[in-house]
Amino acid sequence: MRITISGPPGSGKTTVAEIVSERIGLELILTGKVFREQAVDAGMDVLEYNRLAERDHSIDEKLDAEIIRLARMNENSVVEGRLAGQLLMREGISALKVFVTAPARVRAERIVKREATDIESETKILIDRESSERKRYIELYGIDIDDMSVYDLVIDSTDISAEEAAQIVIDEVSKRRK
Repeated sequence: MRITISGPPGSGKTTVAEIVSERIGLELILTGKVFREQAVDAGMDVLEYNRLAERDHSIDEKLDAEIIRLARMNENSVVEGRLAGQLLMREGISALKVFVTAPARVRAERIVKREATDIESETKILIDRESSERKRYIELYGIDIDDMSVYDLVIDSTDISAEEAAQIVIDEVSKRRK
């Protein structure tokens, strides 16, 4: 079974993906890890590569192609990434598509704990980043990242732990396997 876990920064998608992957015994494909590997291959740090990606759409295309290739190769996988559910759906690759979300302020608080920044700056960065991504995804892909209709399961992680969110996904997998 393939599972995609998407969501905005700080929603808990990566942690949920890691837990689900480990508990069910599926291969884990992390879009961020693939992006970092591609940055190294290009001789850049992640920030430089990200800035280049804003101007050079071939970087997104290369990343997407690699995620799709890995997903096709691994029928038993958890594919984590901002657009993972959308990408696989567009390619006709079957998967349980999960979206993990929380309000911007909650997500900013989580990022502050993880990266030792301040809440006001992090909230502004998140809002600005998401506005930029929303515009870029519509221009590049015709994808409205606010459209939840493509997802089989939407989890609000505001008041639950990553463990609890992962259990919701695992319970859904169990139902579908019956």
